[in-house]
Amino acid sequence: MSTKIVHQTTIYKLVVGFAVFAIFIGLSNHGLINFALAEVGDENWKKPRKIVNEVSTKQQENEHVQKDEKAENIIKPVYLGFKFHTSPIICIFGTDTHTSVGLNSVLDWQNKLIIFTDNKNGWGITTLVNPLENSRCSTEIHFLKEPHDELIRSIKSQGITYFEEGKAFVEVYTTQYYDSTAFLYINDQSGKTRPVIGEFAEVPIDLLEKVTKHELGHVFGLKHQKENSIMITGPVLAEITDKDCEEVIKNYGAGWA
Repeated sequence: MSTKIVHQTTIYKLVVGFAVFAIFIGLSNHGLINFALAEVGDENWKKPRKIVNEVSTKQQENEHVQKDEKAENIIKPVYLGFKFHTSPIICIFGTDTHTSVGLNSVLDWQNKLIIFTDNKNGWGITTLVNPLENSRCSTEIHFLKEPHDELIRSIKSQGITYFEEGKAFVEVYTTQYYDSTAFLYINDQSGKTRPVIGEFAEVPIDLLEKVTKHELGHVFGLKHQKENSIMITGPVLAEITDKDCEEVIKNYGAGWA
């Protein structure tokens, strides 16, 4: 008798289970229930990227990635109305050579704004080099050999600016990583010059300074220009002009605060 009751209970559970599953599938097929399954290690699922708030190239004017002009289907970081409300604290990370490039670039912007506005007190900037703690930084400039992000690699960017959690981030890439033939050459023990496989040639210092000033221009709210501006794109040298200072003043007036 007990065996019969067990069999009846098992059959009852199976019938109820199939009925519930059929109802669930029916609701799903009619769009009343939506569900998705993901396998462990599914390569189609990726964590959100560090560079956030991005749209296609034609959706915004105030967007930026310094890029190869022939690249297609590019996604760019978007400016989100970023603005300093007090004197900025700019933290610079890199080797001694590269942090000097960063310091010179910040100082050049500061001097140009002071001269253009004839206001020595309105354009104060604090710079910190390789600080151990970065919570005070309102902008971070990082000099890296090459991008960690595959999208940036694909568009051959020499520098990028993005904003996250009320803070500006600049990355300046110090090698010609985008050119597979641009090896770093060194002199070996015999005095012969040989390529270092896997290491890319350095970008000239004057071009790194241009890129850094260009990216800082984005931090200050400037967009790309075609001429007479530090905001021109491509591997060409340029300097901060009165036109650039005018654009900063449109955003800030005669000083940061």
